Amino acid sequence: MPTAAERLPMHWTTGPARPPSGSPTDVAQPEGAAPGGLDRGTVASLLVVVTLTALCYPLITVGSAYAAPFQFATLRAGVAGAALGLLAVALRRPFPRSLRLWLLIALSGFSATSIGFLSMFMAAGLVSPGVATVVAGTQPIIAALVALVIFGEPFGKGHGVGMLVSLLGIAAIAAPDLAAGGVRASAGIGLVILATLGTALGNAVTKRLAGDVDAIAAAAAQLLFGALPLAALSYATEPWTVRLVAPAFLASLAVLALGGTAITYWLWIRILSRSPLNSANAFMFLVPLLGVAISAVFLEERIGPLTVLGMGLAIGGVVLASRGAGS
Repeated sequence: MPTAAERLPMHWTTGPARPPSGSPTDVAQPEGAAPGGLDRGTVASLLVVVTLTALCYPLITVGSAYAAPFQFATLRAGVAGAALGLLAVALRRPFPRSLRLWLLIALSGFSATSIGFLSMFMAAGLVSPGVATVVAGTQPIIAALVALVIFGEPFGKGHGVGMLVSLLGIAAIAAPDLAAGGVRASAGIGLVILATLGTALGNAVTKRLAGDVDAIAAAAAQLLFGALPLAALSYATEPWTVRLVAPAFLASLAVLALGGTAITYWLWIRILSRSPLNSANAFMFLVPLLGVAISAVFLEERIGPLTVLGMGLAIGGVVLASRGAGS
């Protein structure tokens, strides 16, 4: 998520959680919160998001044997958005009522879902899922810079050092496969970077609206808006086949759409509603580590000494970044 959820109070509200004129970084600190604005519940939610996100590229690799890229991307966004939409209606969650919020949701959906998913699924087959997950792990750095430019969100020395250490770790993990893959791998990595840019921009827009919307309803609308351009591209360029009903494809789609998309979008909106974007994004550096491990176990990708070193650096960087946010 590709892209692709924030932490709201147990009581849902249609009114703004903060004054409209306030900075989106001025979030309430829950009792027992850490200096970076992350309490234990938020950390637990982030770990769920990280785990589900790490599954995305391996699942895309499995499902891409049965569906064309735009079809798969459309189905992922559409199934996830429809599931959340039905849940929002069943639970009587309030949908946004202002034009401003709908425009922000549409923009976020186009960036994180349309651009993010499109590039992500096109990259499948060009680069290994482990490497794709590693490259996508640069998203926190891009998002932190976006947050600095758009929101003026703090980017302290500790945070910067931690992100640099994690970036070095990611580079160490990706280097062997990138060197061996040539032009094909370079094209795949370029598409993953484009997907990462879309996700980062979508997160920045989501941060702007997170405190003013219901997480389930907003995530549903975000995904469905993003699915529209994908569906148009698929209809115009790809034939639909009976292979879409293959059990292996349906299983990968179900896990990817419901777990890797619907749940992660919902949780991410809940998290960002009361947590600094940089602090939350620091945890996304854990995604490459899990992604490489999943690819090694289930898709038989090799893990060499350089990869192990990179994983250690990435974990250490997460610790530094999460403790040093805003310092």
